[in-house]
Amino acid sequence: MERLIHNGVLVPTKYEAKGLRVWVRGVEVRLTSEQEEMAVAWARKIGTPYVEDPVFAGNFHRDFSKKLGIEVKPGDVDYSEVLREVMREREYRARLTREERKRLAEERRRIREERKELYGYAWVDGIRMEVGNYTVEPSSIFMGRGNHPRRGSWKEGPKEEDIELNLSPDAPRPKGNWKAIVWDPDAMWIARWRDKLSGRMKYVWLSESSYLKQRRELEKFEKARELGNNIERVKRHIFENLSSKDPKRRKTATVCYLIDALKIRVGDEKDEDEADTVGASTLRPEHLTFNEDGTVTFDFLGKDSIRHLITARLPEEVVRNLKEFMAEARSTIFEGVDSERVSEFLNEVHQGLSAKVFRTFYATSAVEKELMRRRVKENDPKYLKRYIAIMANLEAAKICNHKRAIPKNWESSLKKKVEKIEKLKIEYKKLEKNLKEKMKEIDVRFKDRLYKKVKGLNEERRKMDEIKEIIEKRRIEGKSIDSLKERLIKKKNNVENLRNSIRKIKNEWGVYRKRVINRLDELKARYRKKLEELRIQVEIQRETRDYNLGTSLKSYIDPRVYYEWGERIGYSWREYYPATLQRKFSWVEARKTQTG
Repeated sequence: MERLIHNGVLVPTKYEAKGLRVWVRGVEVRLTSEQEEMAVAWARKIGTPYVEDPVFAGNFHRDFSKKLGIEVKPGDVDYSEVLREVMREREYRARLTREERKRLAEERRRIREERKELYGYAWVDGIRMEVGNYTVEPSSIFMGRGNHPRRGSWKEGPKEEDIELNLSPDAPRPKGNWKAIVWDPDAMWIARWRDKLSGRMKYVWLSESSYLKQRRELEKFEKARELGNNIERVKRHIFENLSSKDPKRRKTATVCYLIDALKIRVGDEKDEDEADTVGASTLRPEHLTFNEDGTVTFDFLGKDSIRHLITARLPEEVVRNLKEFMAEARSTIFEGVDSERVSEFLNEVHQGLSAKVFRTFYATSAVEKELMRRRVKENDPKYLKRYIAIMANLEAAKICNHKRAIPKNWESSLKKKVEKIEKLKIEYKKLEKNLKEKMKEIDVRFKDRLYKKVKGLNEERRKMDEIKEIIEKRRIEGKSIDSLKERLIKKKNNVENLRNSIRKIKNEWGVYRKRVINRLDELKARYRKKLEELRIQVEIQRETRDYNLGTSLKSYIDPRVYYEWGERIGYSWREYYPATLQRKFSWVEARKTQTG
């Protein structure tokens, strides 16, 4: 970047105290603004499993003790007045009329739009680009991910004087008491500050839909494609070094083998809110078991404290190395090997490769294979195409082990879908029965009309035959037959009219029957489609129960795979990707336009 101009970031306003109190071991304590903010945050958690978690509760009350100036433990503090205030606010919101809710929502939207206009954009080399999350984190209870040891701690949000802004020298200085204004033209951050809980730097970045971010996304997927083109060379490089005389190279090669074969992370690239999780390079002896059948079982907590339980049959070189390094290990099996060392080793084969690229490559490959395996035609319904897209995404989530906790409403949601299927079946049977009964009514009515007409026709024919006999008799007798001829003509006309009526009735009968049959066919087709769609929804919910598909779709699957598949079968990738990811990956269509 040559120029970066923006208006800083939005720092939440200071908490406004209401003069609340708590009682510590029976003694009244009037709370300061900071103390009250903490007490309210805790009261809002009362009634949830968090307050029953001894680590969560212990960490919070340790930090609350520091603010109070006296030591308190869970159970020492009576939050009843604070809780009443929290409940009063909840009840107030619950009592709002529909009009009041609508008015407040519109007011919030107006404020949101004003703030976004002020803070939500930056000018990069004269181009207006969206900023990601321009509101810095307010003070709150740290929730963490998984069984994080710091969960429940008080996480104090930054003030203006804690925040550094990244601005080019010619940019106007935004209003505020900022810690510093710096210029880092090679970075895409807007603002940064040091997190008071973890001690790590936190950043506000340009939005993922910005040109610079999109360029980096494309570069990431291009690296994965390059790995695909060089995968055999990479595997060969890894395998050859499993027997290297240099122990560090053997360790690095073994780590790379596990990353490639087991599709696990490198291990030392954790987020700051993660618990004590591990990956390939940080495995410890207790994470491995050598089984009697020659397989090896890996059992460890990965990112987000998701358990990885993998049993694999490994080459004897890998097993030999694992046993050797485990015997020497003081803590981790591969001491001295980290992501940087892994990247250096991989770069010996192809420049720019890193451990992260493997998961992107394998996730994308899994999606591509699954999309090709499933037969789908251009005229197939969209819900079927979406189902195939989801099943392909699921394969990527499985490879990356993107497990999730089963949602609380999963069972009830599934039950509702199953009940809807049964209700639809009953509804269809009822409508089918009504239409069939209607057809019977039509048949009875037309048969009755037809019977009367046929009976009349037979009667007229009989009379015609009688007249013909009389005419023949009178002709023999030489008598006049003129009047009889006139009667015969009338009878013939009657017969013809009756024949026409019968034909008309039969035609009408056929038309009505066909109409009802068509309605029955349409009904069957409509309900069959609805039932198939619901059954697919049930299957999707059952199949994806344990997996979070969003992570792989956002970070690991090259969207060009879905785009190109959709082009072949008449299904836009936008019909599967949510709006936020459509913006993030809008470069897919832009590149198609440029290369098309």
